[in-house]
Amino acid sequence: MGRETGKLHLAGCPLAVADSLRWRYVSTSTQCGTPCTRLTARYGRGGLTERPRVTAAQDEADAGALGRAWWAEDPERWDLLRFEAAHDEAGLPLDRWWKDRRDVLEALILAPEPVDHDFACFLLDQETRFHRHCWGFSHSIEVAALLLAEHRRPDDVWRLWQAITTSFDTWCGLPHRLLLAGGGTARTVDHIVGSDHEQRHKLLQHLQEIPEATDDDVTALIAERRRYYSDALRELDASPEPNDECGSPPSPRPVR
Repeated sequence: MGRETGKLHLAGCPLAVADSLRWRYVSTSTQCGTPCTRLTARYGRGGLTERPRVTAAQDEADAGALGRAWWAEDPERWDLLRFEAAHDEAGLPLDRWWKDRRDVLEALILAPEPVDHDFACFLLDQETRFHRHCWGFSHSIEVAALLLAEHRRPDDVWRLWQAITTSFDTWCGLPHRLLLAGGGTARTVDHIVGSDHEQRHKLLQHLQEIPEATDDDVTALIAERRRYYSDALRELDASPEPNDECGSPPSPRPVR
């Protein structure tokens, strides 16, 4: 999966990655004076020619630019990252804004603190829709799953299960033990048994095929996967691939 260049050019002027998203976030006033989001300026003033790229250095130098605080200030900004189905010139499916969302996900996984729970849910939902519409597996959906899983809420098992079962590729690519993020096998099973969710029986049957794990086991898994992506992104920044200005992260190691 290739990378685009690290600058966004609007009207011939390079802008920081954070500014590129802010150009697409146009705040106006409704008749009652309440700010609302308009996304008619998706491409900024001069038209989009290259997409932004978040690097570890950018994230650490300007933690607020694309970090948790900016997104938490106004949930309407999340629409900048919302899945939008489209097709390329060859008729292949794509998501218009997956690169913006990938950049934000990478910035968030590089930061040590957890993101807002509702924002984590939103990001995983968009990645799930993206992978349902398109083909293949992007590391971005696992990053989104990790950001949600680290909240350790038992009820998030349904959203994680939906992500895993979205396609053959997500089934093979996502760590199934993230389903146990709500407290290990025992607590997760208890939660599912007490639920009337339509997927309850299928999920319980699947969990019987996964080795039992304690809460500490799941904590270690989430930390290991988070560390893997953080290290991979920082290594990518330090050693870009030849003929690819920003390179691409290593393919995620399957973890079941």
